[in-house]
Amino acid sequence: MCDKDSKSANEEKNINKRMHSLSASVVSLHSHVGSLHNEKKTTKVSDKKPSIIYFLALFYAFLSMGFGSGLIGPSLLKFSEQMNTSLDRVVYVLFTRSCGFLAGTLVGGVLIDRFPAFGQTFLSLAILIMCASTLIMPFMYYLIPMIIIHLMWSITAGVVDNLVQILTIRYYENFNVNPYLQALHGAFGIGALFSPLVIAPFLRPSSPIDQWHYAYLLIGLLHVPNLIWILIYAIRDEFRRKKSQEINLENKEFVSEGIVATDEQPQTSENLSAGNIFILSLITTFLLLYVGAETGYGAYLHTYASLHLNFNKDIAAYLNSAFWASFAFGRMCGIPLSLVFSPLQMIFSDLIGCIGSLTLLLVLNKSSLILWIGSMLFGISVASIYPSAIAYTEKHLSITGKRMSILAIGGAAGDAVIPLLMGYSINFKWPGRTGFVLITLSVVILASLLFGFIAFCVRFQSKKARHSDK
Repeated sequence: MCDKDSKSANEEKNINKRMHSLSASVVSLHSHVGSLHNEKKTTKVSDKKPSIIYFLALFYAFLSMGFGSGLIGPSLLKFSEQMNTSLDRVVYVLFTRSCGFLAGTLVGGVLIDRFPAFGQTFLSLAILIMCASTLIMPFMYYLIPMIIIHLMWSITAGVVDNLVQILTIRYYENFNVNPYLQALHGAFGIGALFSPLVIAPFLRPSSPIDQWHYAYLLIGLLHVPNLIWILIYAIRDEFRRKKSQEINLENKEFVSEGIVATDEQPQTSENLSAGNIFILSLITTFLLLYVGAETGYGAYLHTYASLHLNFNKDIAAYLNSAFWASFAFGRMCGIPLSLVFSPLQMIFSDLIGCIGSLTLLLVLNKSSLILWIGSMLFGISVASIYPSAIAYTEKHLSITGKRMSILAIGGAAGDAVIPLLMGYSINFKWPGRTGFVLITLSVVILASLLFGFIAFCVRFQSKKARHSDK
């Protein structure tokens, strides 16, 4: 009897030892996986093929945003006529759009970080509001309601901008994300290209005064397929999430029988060193200057051509479309170029092209031909700067929703301030209508100097980190 008791006791001890060993192995494996997840990824290679269908849905979202953005330039003078107000008051519509975009990017960053599983749901809601505001926009005959509708559109556009980029970075984080970002922003350029082409036939002198409303109705309805597409992904992800919760519940019941485990999920640290915070703030300022120059040029090119070189409104709309066509072409070219050149090389070459084309426009500002050529050269040069800057930041800093919001704050601030300065300069005697080009050139030169300083700081910090590792 004693032998049996001692034998059963030994067996129980052996079982406990095995369970303890298995438990330690599970905890060790979990810790090892978590530590690997938190490490900075030096190589982003995966055997798994990314979903092109999912990327096309995100691509369409940026395309829709480009459609709405490209409409505003050719419509400024029509807004002024419809509301019976001066152009310098209509400029506040642009300022409101910029402020709304800033607010939207902040909201989008908080939402995607707080509720990472509901990215597609929030994106669907934002596209729905963007669609509704685009359809309502041409029927506003007073300045305050017009500003409110543009504010609605711009807030949702900011949400779309942030969510789509974060969803792209998260989904393709194991791949080279730069070509995907270039393609997204290329979609924006394509949308901005086709918008002036859609509205141009309705701006001819022979067209009825309110016929341009149809362009807004058409582009508003183009949001509907994208809304349905993203909504399908949102419903699919909700279904998968419920199944995952059921599986996790079963695993917890199994673990509770004796295996020790933890529910902590590996998370990306939100803390940055002082040097990285400084670099992030510099890149944010760079985007402020870049986005201000790009948006201001696209918004006022139609007005500048009409007032300074006496273009007909429909011809000025085609000029605006030519600028956005070159912009879209530049971003599409950025996709294969990003596979060959680094983001740093692409940004420097783009900035040189911007300075050259704007100098040509300023020196030969009386030539209609030079305005066409210079605008297209500027469009090609300025196109890939923004996605390259995001890819450059992602290479040196891990981008989260909040950090993307910080970067977007710079872009939205430039979107608000610099076009406002351009609008006032067109009405003043000095620098006059050429101040539109002069301000753009000055901003681009300042952005180039700043980015040179950013590259120096990043290089210095990398050398310092290597020396500290030794």
